[in-house]
Amino acid sequence: MRQQSILQLILVACLSPGWECFELQFLRQLKSELNFEFVLLLGNSEPIWLKSLWQLPVSVIQMDEKIPHVNYNLSQHHSKNFLSIGFVKDFPDRLLEVVHLNLRMLNTVPILFVMRKRRMRVQPLLEWFWLHDFLNVLVIYEDFKESSQTIYSYTPFPILQFIERRLENTTMLFPPRMSDLQGYRLPIAVGGSSPRLIVYRGTNGELIYSGLVGNLMKSIEQRFNCRLVQPHPLNESAIPPALQLIGAVRNGSAEFALAAVYPQGPFVGLTYPFELMSWCLMMPVPEEIPRSELYTMVFHWPAFLLILLALVAISLILGLSLRLHGYRVQPTEFFLHNSCLRGLLGQSFIEVFRAPPLVRGIYLEICVLGILITTWYNSYFSTYVTSAPRRPPFTSYESIARSQTKIVVWTSEYRILLKYFSSIEEYESMFQFEPDYNKFLELRESFNTQYGYMLPLEKWLLISEEQKIFSTPLFTMREDLCFFHAIPIVFPIKENSIFREALDRLIQEVLATGLLNRWRDMAFTDMIKAGQLSLVDRGKPKDFQAMQLMDLQHISVAFGLMMALAIVVFLLELMWFWRHQIRVRLGQVW
Repeated sequence: MRQQSILQLILVACLSPGWECFELQFLRQLKSELNFEFVLLLGNSEPIWLKSLWQLPVSVIQMDEKIPHVNYNLSQHHSKNFLSIGFVKDFPDRLLEVVHLNLRMLNTVPILFVMRKRRMRVQPLLEWFWLHDFLNVLVIYEDFKESSQTIYSYTPFPILQFIERRLENTTMLFPPRMSDLQGYRLPIAVGGSSPRLIVYRGTNGELIYSGLVGNLMKSIEQRFNCRLVQPHPLNESAIPPALQLIGAVRNGSAEFALAAVYPQGPFVGLTYPFELMSWCLMMPVPEEIPRSELYTMVFHWPAFLLILLALVAISLILGLSLRLHGYRVQPTEFFLHNSCLRGLLGQSFIEVFRAPPLVRGIYLEICVLGILITTWYNSYFSTYVTSAPRRPPFTSYESIARSQTKIVVWTSEYRILLKYFSSIEEYESMFQFEPDYNKFLELRESFNTQYGYMLPLEKWLLISEEQKIFSTPLFTMREDLCFFHAIPIVFPIKENSIFREALDRLIQEVLATGLLNRWRDMAFTDMIKAGQLSLVDRGKPKDFQAMQLMDLQHISVAFGLMMALAIVVFLLELMWFWRHQIRVRLGQVW
């Protein structure tokens, strides 16, 4: 009864308008500094703290430590702007289990622990919090008012230090730790390919990082006053792919990896998207049609058949006209007259003696038609020789699949992209899979026009700039041949990393200020400085080429076939002429 009376007197004193107890003053100072939306109470809270919270006023969530294995998913269903207050008794193991289960993903939220007994040591408790990646922890004793108003905390930057200080009106209870890491050595992993990551050695032999990732590394070090270190030295000649660095983050050897990956469910352990990527096909420029095929390209079949029909019609009219005027005409000349054929080919032909006006008019028509057709053919053929046409371009996935051109793709990346565009699997026959990442990059950078390549749009922008110095472009890209558009690209990070919010905020500022576009524009010159891009003309200049034997391939084949046909006809004529002698000889033999 006596204890209840004392407690009631304390509560009355706290609730009276003329006097505020320490707990209420302390909470008001926290409210002014943090501006939290609600308070999470852990453990058996004292009534005086609860009554003080009612005076703020502020919402209160009570979490019972007697049920330690329940996860309330605070990060999904509640605001992250809250204050946690824990009350520690003799054995805080169960309470710490509740804290770790429910606040593990909210480890930057401020936590206040009230120690009820002076004999309990503060340092082991603070060590536990840092080992479990909690950043903002403050510890006081319950008799804080009578014990020189001492508060206990720690800072992990640049090394773990325990802080003991007196509370004053100007004291910042939870100073912003991430604004200055004081030279903290932050372990990270770096990987990927150019132009996102450009690594080379300077004149002093030290590695220089450039590109989007390299400039972001500099921004992180300058913004947070830290030093980024890699657990394993980076070999600039064998930079690991981004997908291989996820394991370094998951096993804890790196806090995060500056390596571009695609978000996959569940979407945890990933930073804010810093880029929206489009994956497209870079296909070789169609090759020129061989000169041997130019002879047959001048006339399409309808035009050729029309000329042939006109030749037969004029031969028929000429034959009938000659027959009408008493000239002798062979039966075959009604279908293909020798004069018509020669005139059509632009050759001279023999005119009949004292030709009548009708026949002379037909001869004139043959000459005019021959001049038109030969001039037409020669002009088209000369144009094709001086500026040879190219094969039809790749306009669809079906046209690529029908061609002999294969698209080189890294096997691991293809498997991930299947999750975003499953219908790509039906075109699997047009891909050539390369399991080795370095060989894939080497092949893509070689400008080998025997293959097409799958690459991000940002890489194509760099290649298009490089092709401006080529005498002729080697590759082209169509936006309608892009498999994916606007895929978010993120960095892998520890699920409960204390640096995630700061890194996300920096990425958002980089995007908002346009620094990302600036870094992307600088990639071309950065690669030249790194020696990864040389201003060499890799195109195929149009030099004069004399006629070669291969240019007459089809003509030679046609000549051979016609000669073979002529020989066969000649042999048949001989056999027909000597048919009686052959029959007699065969009769004598048998």
